[in-house]
Amino acid sequence: MATSRSLAIILAAFLWLVQVLATNHFVGIAASNSIGGTSTFTCRTQQQWNDLANTAKANGFRSIRIIGFDCNALDWASSAAEAAGLTILAGIYYTGSVASSRTSINNDVKTFLVACAKYGTGRYAGLTVGNEIYSDTLNNVIAEVDDVRNQLRAAGVQTPVSTSHTWVMIRDNPTILCRTDFVAANAHAFYDTNTVAAEAGDFVFKIVVPALQHACPGKQITITESGWPSRGSTNGVAVPSIPNERSALASLNCACRDDTSIFVYAFEYDDQGWKANDNERSFGISGKLNFGDIFASC
Repeated sequence: MATSRSLAIILAAFLWLVQVLATNHFVGIAASNSIGGTSTFTCRTQQQWNDLANTAKANGFRSIRIIGFDCNALDWASSAAEAAGLTILAGIYYTGSVASSRTSINNDVKTFLVACAKYGTGRYAGLTVGNEIYSDTLNNVIAEVDDVRNQLRAAGVQTPVSTSHTWVMIRDNPTILCRTDFVAANAHAFYDTNTVAAEAGDFVFKIVVPALQHACPGKQITITESGWPSRGSTNGVAVPSIPNERSALASLNCACRDDTSIFVYAFEYDDQGWKANDNERSFGISGKLNFGDIFASC
């Protein structure tokens, strides 16, 4: 009996040590404005944002990324982040051309300025205007980024402004997409047909980051989303599964530890069943993976 009790104490101490040594090196986590686990887009409530922020804080994240202000997300996410001591990487979302979206973009700028007055500009790590916009020219997209920046500066707000796009688009169009205040790149190793999950960190830090540093010298690089799906079709050697999702996130976390100058947002907080296919629906972490397991490998 004494031996069994001693083993139980040792095991408990070991598990505690693993948790203590497990360190989160991501700067933040991306979150949809919709709750996970539903087949239709369902807005998060204030309490659900509070729960999300508390979970993020408890697991070592310092920031939350949102890409739209629908569902009152900017206010509620900011309130939750303030209570938890986190920052927000905010995003103005639009589809279609810049010209057809200008009224909604300008309304979102006003919403952002109200949030800055309410929560303080220090609450916001940055503002992105558009996410992977293909429905207009890059010159028009960046001209709108410039306009939004001018509106913020005129109001005395110095929050850095960018547009988030795929790393390949930024790499291939540096004279346009490097004009932003910081580089906001989406980079998923899964969508490279030659990369397995365990090499996700190397893919981002040895291929993506050097390419972006060469394209945009001197600019702060933020990887606005990076993760791995647990379901859906394979993509070359990239296979979606829960073990591979854990392996990819662990690899990314260790790579973040080795280069703290690059900010990476894990993608994403929970599965989003309303998205177009099983790959896109299954990047979620919470409720499926144990954060401690991801962070314990380095």
